[in-house]
Amino acid sequence: MKKQLLSLFMLIMFFSVISTYGQGLENFNNYVGTSGTYSNGTFIGQDGSTWSYSQCRSDRAITAPSPCLGKARNPTGKVVSGTLLNGCGTLSFDYKQGYSTAVNLNVYVNNLVVGNVTSPGGNGDTSIVHNSGPILVNAPGSFVLMFKQADSTASGQVTVDNVSWTAFGGGPLPEPTNYPTNYTATPSPFTINLAWTDAVGAQLPGAYLILASDQNNIVAPVDGTPVSNDPNLADGLGALNVLQGVQSAVFGNLPANKQYYFKIFPYTNSGALINYKTDGTAPSATATTTNTVIIDSIHFSNYNFSNWIVKNVTGSQVWVIDSIHGINNGPCGKVSGFQVTSNVNEDWLISPAMNFNNYINEALTFQSAYKYTGPALEALISNDYDGLTNPNDFTWSPLTATWSPGNWVWTPSGSINISGTNGSQVYIGFKYTSTATESSTWELDDIVITGDLLIGINEKISDDVDFSVNPNPATGKCSLTFTKGGSKEIRVISVIGTTVLEATTDLLKYSLNLYSLSPGIYFVQAYSPASKITQVRKLIIR
Repeated sequence: MKKQLLSLFMLIMFFSVISTYGQGLENFNNYVGTSGTYSNGTFIGQDGSTWSYSQCRSDRAITAPSPCLGKARNPTGKVVSGTLLNGCGTLSFDYKQGYSTAVNLNVYVNNLVVGNVTSPGGNGDTSIVHNSGPILVNAPGSFVLMFKQADSTASGQVTVDNVSWTAFGGGPLPEPTNYPTNYTATPSPFTINLAWTDAVGAQLPGAYLILASDQNNIVAPVDGTPVSNDPNLADGLGALNVLQGVQSAVFGNLPANKQYYFKIFPYTNSGALINYKTDGTAPSATATTTNTVIIDSIHFSNYNFSNWIVKNVTGSQVWVIDSIHGINNGPCGKVSGFQVTSNVNEDWLISPAMNFNNYINEALTFQSAYKYTGPALEALISNDYDGLTNPNDFTWSPLTATWSPGNWVWTPSGSINISGTNGSQVYIGFKYTSTATESSTWELDDIVITGDLLIGINEKISDDVDFSVNPNPATGKCSLTFTKGGSKEIRVISVIGTTVLEATTDLLKYSLNLYSLSPGIYFVQAYSPASKITQVRKLIIR
């Protein structure tokens, strides 16, 4: 039994308010989730429409039952209303941090972000119920409300309850008085970062529409016609809606060495009443992505180490694949010197040889997590290692990275500058050590080495695994034709280093099914286990 007297009171008040003021309320009385397990499902809301939820659990309630949206779940944690009537003036809701990770939750009305709530993080905040405060929406007619994790991997678990909204009752707001200022576009590998200073004046904007194009031909939006988010610039066009107060946006998964144009338009209201500021000159910016490509990467998604080298120097414990504790609950690389007790160990995880003579501005990124006391994991680089024998017999230089603080918290390393090392046989190594009294457990995932390809350098890494891709550009399917037989491990990698397809073949001609991939630029990597040679081709999908 839940909320018995409170529910009765709230229902009475709910119907009273509806008849008098046109207000809505959802307290999740009919939500039936699972305790300790994330699940997907539907329930009938207090308004009579069918609500849905993805990757939620019921055991972190505010007033039971209430859904707790999961962290780093697939699909991303969210709660979506049915079609609600009479428009939305303002809305508010209670929320609570589920575990130690800080809340970062977006609120959508008709697929446009109208609000965002956060929490400070830490175990001390898990018992505190926050309120969003009134969020101005001003949307007439029917609408759909959605709560969704702002970051699909990093947003902490969050419980939502006691959602209330007022009906649309007032006239629309006028257009914003002024444009934002200091609008800039800054390129980085595979992304362009936009920043600005929020507009000021008598009428502040509720949000901003950013339009993007690979041509200098951006047309201003039209009042009364909302523009949905389109972060994918593969077709040359994109759009993002960003709330007042955020002052930044990012377009990612971009090809190397390509120019893009951006304009920003502040607006008020939403839906059919959306009112853009388009008079005068809208702020504009342009940027060209760096000529960055993936030199090598490993995401352990095939549950093996692929062409990376696992080298055991001392002890019985070695690097292994953990199948469920990586990023997004996928596989990762793991090493520990503990077995019954702590043991003396030295184990290395080493990249294949990379030809840095073909690149400039080389960088390394990865994610790490660990727990228990013991010596810290080390990241190192060498250009004289032979790829076979004891790495201690060669010269390795330490690299400075941001490491996990412990307690299994996955932490990005940051971009590590490794451009100071040259040579045709460069290796990245992760060195683990433990003692007879201390043995931490370390995990690694999403290891990516990038560089700016020098103009005129052939894309081939080695002729020993020569192959061609046809057709290229491709739609739906393409064929890989090899000049030599033997087993090949094939990976298709996006420009941000994510492995999107994997296969193994010993055929001279192999067909790749590309129907599941979005248009854009990818890299096809073929690795020969026999010769330990890798070769890469660029693939364009239309």
